[in-house]
Amino acid sequence: MSFGKAKKQNNKIHIGSRAFDVFLIAFMIIVSIIFLYPFLNVIATSLSSNRMITTGQVTFFPKEFHLDGYKALFKDENILGAYWNTIVIAVGTMIVSLVLNSLMAYVMMAPEFVLRKPLSIILLITMFFSGGTVPTYLLIQNLGLYDSWWSLILPNAVSAYNIFIYRSFYQGISPEIREAARIDGASEFQILTKIYVPLSKALYATFGLFSVVGAWNSYYEALLYIKDPAKQPIQMLLRKIVFTSGTANMSDAQQMISNGNLNSLNVQYACVIATIGPILLVYPFIQKYFAQGVQVGAVKG
Repeated sequence: MSFGKAKKQNNKIHIGSRAFDVFLIAFMIIVSIIFLYPFLNVIATSLSSNRMITTGQVTFFPKEFHLDGYKALFKDENILGAYWNTIVIAVGTMIVSLVLNSLMAYVMMAPEFVLRKPLSIILLITMFFSGGTVPTYLLIQNLGLYDSWWSLILPNAVSAYNIFIYRSFYQGISPEIREAARIDGASEFQILTKIYVPLSKALYATFGLFSVVGAWNSYYEALLYIKDPAKQPIQMLLRKIVFTSGTANMSDAQQMISNGNLNSLNVQYACVIATIGPILLVYPFIQKYFAQGVQVGAVKG
């Protein structure tokens, strides 16, 4: 009797587990559709005809496929320059951020560094209080960084949160390795670059991606500090196109929209896809390191 009861109980547990799995899968499918629909709709709208967009027939897939929105967008003489500016700003932010955060985290990790605690307190304060927009603007002007790429790179170079994560990760590396390297005559800089950096690839890939994505998507700082159109990033071009109904400096697009052959959403959404496209193309190649870095931050942070 006891064996039969145990079997029935196991069957109930198995059925309950299967039911929960089905519910979880259905829930995740619904959530995925909710998150994917706006993105797929933007792609479909950018590739659909004016008639289909105006009548609201575009959902997941393009209707009456054409590339006129993208052609009009890439005829704009400013877009390639904006791409180049964004790449320089994003890569520069990533390099400066990784270098400065690594150096500070390594120093704070060293047990013999006497200012570890005061420096930690100062960094912790910056996580709760910031100078604000006006003092930062005045500082940028006084340092002579106004209307230059450095005004977008340097303010985002150091992050207290990132430094604490770096330090926690470095502390997880066996201290015997560092002591052995010092006995062999290696300098602190050599220990960092030849031992700690190679062992922290997942960490650097993760925070490097965060830096690039943050710099790529940012437009508010460029709106404040960059006035020369030749130095503005792609997000500023996107903002200008959206605010001018997709026809900024595009006489061909204006003519096509007036004739009903093109919808302003074609150009606007084409610019959205062109803006986020490079990040979407790069992400799959570093996804492995990104997943590892997130797990490291969750466990050791």
